[in-house]
Amino acid sequence: MEKKKRKINLVLIGVVLAGIIGLILLTKNGKIERISLAEETNTEASLGSFESLEDELSKHPELYRAVFDVEGVNPEENTYVIPGMDATLTLHHEHEGTDICTTMTPQGLAVNKDYLFISAYCKTKTHNSVIHVLDKKSGSFIKEIVLDGIPHAGGLAFDNNHELLWVTSEKGDTAQVITLSLKDIEAYDFTDSAEPINYTDSIALPDIKRASTITVHGDDLYVAHFDDEETSVMHRYLISTTENDNGEEVHALDTGKSTEEASPDDVDKIGKEIQGLAFHQEKLMLSRSSGRKHDSTLLSFDRLKENEDFTDKNVNTEITMPSYMEQIVVDGKHLYILFESGAYAYRDHGNPSIDRVMRVEIDTLFEE
Repeated sequence: MEKKKRKINLVLIGVVLAGIIGLILLTKNGKIERISLAEETNTEASLGSFESLEDELSKHPELYRAVFDVEGVNPEENTYVIPGMDATLTLHHEHEGTDICTTMTPQGLAVNKDYLFISAYCKTKTHNSVIHVLDKKSGSFIKEIVLDGIPHAGGLAFDNNHELLWVTSEKGDTAQVITLSLKDIEAYDFTDSAEPINYTDSIALPDIKRASTITVHGDDLYVAHFDDEETSVMHRYLISTTENDNGEEVHALDTGKSTEEASPDDVDKIGKEIQGLAFHQEKLMLSRSSGRKHDSTLLSFDRLKENEDFTDKNVNTEITMPSYMEQIVVDGKHLYILFESGAYAYRDHGNPSIDRVMRVEIDTLFEE
């Protein structure tokens, strides 16, 4: 009888231990939310010290040189701490009440003369997606913009001509872009309203499978689709201002169709696994990332008007980058680079894991 009891007890202990281990693994992989006592978005670095990051980046000489070896520039001025990866104040998607998310994962990046914008989605799909707003000069956290629902928000682009922030989204199975006016962004206060921000415009993109990442160049919006198995596409849309049926001014991408749906003016080929795109002078840069087992790659192409093929066979320069590189943004002589490896679900897998946006001089990054 005693032997039978001991056996039952051992089985129960095994079941409990298995449950605890399973719970830890699910939490560690971002499948379930961690318990948090936080009441607001964390603004401090989520990973190690700046010195440890410097040590880790030495394995990537081009990026290291452009961040840490620029004469007359304090290296810390070339980085921005990504807020909210331990705790982000947002809305619970189902309960629609304010809540803390512990699995926010950064995806999109945009800058203008005053701000740096970082989009993030909840890995567990429990909470509304957000856009963190940082002061561009100091890097300090200003506030979060809570979006309506749980879009992946994989791409951001700031449109200086119209003072709009473009955001990739989806409506059902249809790709979509939404816009937020700078005026509305500056006036928005989630801590006061506890409501998602109102979108300025929303435009369906039925001709592309998914709006994964975007950039604005001149008067054009470029939208690309991420595909991890084969080559993909980059669509170009002319941005214009028009009126809707109610006589209200709206921003459109293809006035020949409607103000609520757009078809591309041009379609180019791009390679697989593209997470971000940016133009610099006559160059097109693409960021490629394919998970923890591979380094990321920054690709540079000559941007010839007759060239509609920005796949690997036409690449000019390749720079090896740490894994989990996401969106890239050009601002003057600088390239801003975002990684998702600082998010809780990925931070044990990066090489290294990075919890800061990197700002580098483009000429320094590409110098031979």
